[in-house]
Amino acid sequence: MKKPKGKKSSPLDEINADKWTGDFTTELLELLWVLEATLAEYPAQAKLLSAVVKGKCFKADELPPVPDAADAVRKPPSRSSAPDLFDEAEGGDE
Repeated sequence: MKKPKGKKSSPLDEINADKWTGDFTTELLELLWVLEATLAEYPAQAKLLSAVVKGKCFKADELPPVPDAADAVRKPPSRSSAPDLFDEAEGGDE
């Protein structure tokens, strides 16, 4: 859009192309190729999912125990290192 309207939420909102370039065409084609390749894999993914769903289930207590050496270094990720995906965005009244 030549004159974008609406809420600005990021410095990226200030980037506006005024014409279609060859790079855009290349990026669009690459995106379409990725989507095409992904769709081509759907039948194999469906077979794999079906095999997993039909497979044997097991309970957590049937898993082997975690070795002491591994248990000593395992730590959950810090909650302060990244925002929760489901937290409200700052200043969001949407």
